[in-house]
Amino acid sequence: MRGKKTILLIEDDLPIIDIYRTALEKTGGFKVEAITLGSEAIKMIRGINENKIKKPDLILLEIILPDMNGLQVLEEIRKQKATRDLPVFILTNYGDKELKKVGIALKAERYITKTDCPPTKLVELVKKRLKGVGFEPEPVLEAK
Repeated sequence: MRGKKTILLIEDDLPIIDIYRTALEKTGGFKVEAITLGSEAIKMIRGINENKIKKPDLILLEIILPDMNGLQVLEEIRKQKATRDLPVFILTNYGDKELKKVGIALKAERYITKTDCPPTKLVELVKKRLKGVGFEPEPVLEAK
């Protein structure tokens, strides 16, 4: 049997990292790796593409990062052959509809506002996605 599923959490707020890491590891049974900068995440994505770094099973991505917009990280994830189909959930407190449209168009499977999704609910969404049971990606939003 394969080991624990790995979640890559790209988030700059250390208390938030602790909250989600605890929930995902303790209740979800996942291994969580955290990166706090978009530039570090891009290096990791490129390392995965070069087979130097093990690919996570799912990425949780904050949009507001100290060094760049998380959507730039998502663009890089989709550009690289090894990660283009990797499940990505945007996990942010930024509830902008235009950013959500861009994120979903870049094939983020979920755009989750942290205040609307307690850690226990996030764990359930991640479990459903990784089991492939009862999970539907968000539809692409039409521009008005």
